[in-house]
Amino acid sequence: MKYHFKKAIGAMVLAAAMLMSAVPAFAQSTPGENLQYLNTYFQIGTVSDRVFAEEFCNTLEKISGTELSYDTQSTGMVQLLGPILQAAGMEEAALTFPEEKYTRILSEYDISIPLEGTAAQYAACALSTGLVQKEDLTDTSISKAQALRVYMAVADAIGEGRNFLGYSNDADIYGKIYHAWNSFEIFSDEKLDEIGSKAVENKITTGYNLKKDSYDAHFIPERTLRYGHDDIKHANQIIALLQSEGIVAKVQLEPKISIYEYLLDWGPVPEPEPRYEVKQFSNDFYLVYAVEYDLALEFESVQDKSKFDSLILKYAKKSDENASAEGLLYGSWWQPLYTSATAMNGNYRKITDNTIQNGLYSFHSFSLDTDASHVKEQLNALDASVRVNQTSLWCDEPFYRYLAGDDYQ
Repeated sequence: MKYHFKKAIGAMVLAAAMLMSAVPAFAQSTPGENLQYLNTYFQIGTVSDRVFAEEFCNTLEKISGTELSYDTQSTGMVQLLGPILQAAGMEEAALTFPEEKYTRILSEYDISIPLEGTAAQYAACALSTGLVQKEDLTDTSISKAQALRVYMAVADAIGEGRNFLGYSNDADIYGKIYHAWNSFEIFSDEKLDEIGSKAVENKITTGYNLKKDSYDAHFIPERTLRYGHDDIKHANQIIALLQSEGIVAKVQLEPKISIYEYLLDWGPVPEPEPRYEVKQFSNDFYLVYAVEYDLALEFESVQDKSKFDSLILKYAKKSDENASAEGLLYGSWWQPLYTSATAMNGNYRKITDNTIQNGLYSFHSFSLDTDASHVKEQLNALDASVRVNQTSLWCDEPFYRYLAGDDYQ
C-alpha cells in the first residue's frame, strides 16, 4: 500500500513538472491589481486618468516617506525622473553613470529624445533598473496605468512591495521554499514572551504564535490564503498539487513560532535545537517554542482561491475512513489550518485573531467570535501597557471544529 501511495505522489509531481511549461507565469500586474495593492498598503484609493506632477509626486512621497523636489509644471515622466529616483533610493546610483554608460544604455533602448548630463544619467538609470519603460520617456503625459506601474516599481525598490519567493509554477520554487525554511530559527520577544506565558499558564489560551513583520508577504488580502503547517515537505507537495491543477499563485513562506505548554508527562525536557526548544517559566510550567510556517499564497483570482478548500479536503485531510492518510499528501493533518483575511463563501467559518504588536514582533491567538470579548479582556489584564487588537479571519471548517472543541475530524 505504501508503494502505491508513493507512486501516486510521484505521478502528481511528474504531472506538475509537465504542466510547468504549459502554465503561463503571472503576467505583469494589471492597473487594477496595482491600485488594489496601493489602496491596501498606502491608502491610495484613486488615481486620475491623466496624472500631473503634483499628484504624481505626492503619491510617490506617500509611498516612500521621502520629501521630493519637483517642478509642478512638468507634464511628462521624463521631467520627473529626479523625484522617481529619489523616491526609489536610486539618485546617487544614477549620478555615477559616466557618459559612455548612459549613452550606451539610451542607445540600447532607442531613446531618440535629446537628453544630456544629469537628465541622461537619470533616464539611463531609471530604464536599467526597471523603474520606467521606454514609452514613459517618450510620452508627453502620464496615464493612469503608467503612474500605477511606476508607483509599484518604486514600492518594490524600497522594500514596500510584495515580499515573496516566486510563483508556484517557477521551475526553482521547490528549492527556494527549502532554502527559506533552512534559514529559519527560533526567534522571540521578551515582552510578548512574558504576556504569552501568562496567557497559557492562566488558561486564557492553549497556545499562541509569534510572527515577525519582516517576513510578511504583503499580498492582496482578497486573493490570499495562509496555510499553516510544521513540515516543509508538505509545503512543497501543496505547491505540486496546485501545479497539477493548473493553479498559479505567488508564494511566500512566513515563519512563525508555535508556543504551547510542555507537559512533563511527555518525558524529560529535551535539549534545545535551532527549531525546537522547551523553556521553563516556573517550577512546573514549561513552554515549547517550535518553528512552523504559514505558506502564503496570492492566487491569480478569487475563483482560484475558492478552489483551494476542496483540494485540501480531498488530498490533504485525514479522516476516520482514511486514518492512515493513504493517497494523501505527506504530513496531512486531521485539522488542516488555512485562513483568509477577507470573507469566504462555502465551508469557511469566521474566527478572531487576537494580536499584540511589539515593534517587529506580533503575538497571535485564535479564538471563537463568541469568546473574543472575554479573551481580549483577560489579555488586557495581563499588561496594561499593551493594546490587544482583534481582526476577523475566515478559517476552514475542520480547524473551526478543533477550535470549538468539537469532533476531531
